[in-house]
Amino acid sequence: GLEALVLESWAWSSEQVEASSPREGRSAWAALVRKLQLLLKCVITWLLVSSITGFFIRVAVNGSAVLMFPIAMAVRAMGSSSSRMSLRVLTRSFPWIGVHMEVLRRAGRPLGPLFKSHLSFLLFQCFAYLSCNLAWRFILYRKSAPEGFEERIFSLCSGLELFTLIFVRTEHSAKIFPKLVTGIMLFLHFYIFCSLYPLHNLALITCGLSCVYVMVYCLNHFEEPALRADPFAHSTPTAAHPRALYLPQLSPSWTLESAPLWTMFY
Repeated sequence: GLEALVLESWAWSSEQVEASSPREGRSAWAALVRKLQLLLKCVITWLLVSSITGFFIRVAVNGSAVLMFPIAMAVRAMGSSSSRMSLRVLTRSFPWIGVHMEVLRRAGRPLGPLFKSHLSFLLFQCFAYLSCNLAWRFILYRKSAPEGFEERIFSLCSGLELFTLIFVRTEHSAKIFPKLVTGIMLFLHFYIFCSLYPLHNLALITCGLSCVYVMVYCLNHFEEPALRADPFAHSTPTAAHPRALYLPQLSPSWTLESAPLWTMFY
């Protein structure tokens, strides 16, 4: 029968069933209060998931750059030359690693400990993020759901944060994309928290496709036309400031080090 094909089990407490569909019904005021409570829970859940995911994405982008330096050194040792993978280009592109590498090279010190420390920090952050995912399942999503449903939500959130970091550069995209995506994800979480189980995957697919549509819309209507815009206009992303809404340089050390992670909330 169906039980032999589905390797999942479902369980709901009497409080969850009563909250979703009370036997005696509820007044309009009680229904409004419950909806507001669920909406507040949705907002808190989305803020926590998106903020921590965005934090990890930025750490991963900064830390994974260290992998390119050993590759460039190996390519040079084999006698191959590539202008795009030269150590000089990598040092200018990733100064928070390249400057320290040049100091050690000039002092005749080995570079292995530097690369190992960056990779160890990256692995530690990966473990911390996976631990957060596990904690979210028991704290924020304490209800029966399809197998792997929470992981798919986290993957969608990671994709949205990575798209924001790389492609959201113009003023219009920076103002529109986060608002629309937040509205879509709040709708998804509101449906999840209101219903016990049905059509969760369908709701996730619908919201995921809606987010993809918003991405494509911003790329076609804002980002692509910005490539042909006036390079001297403040609203045009350039190599000097890749984002139209950019953070002021609050410290001169940021020319050599990456901006502190607290600036993602600035």
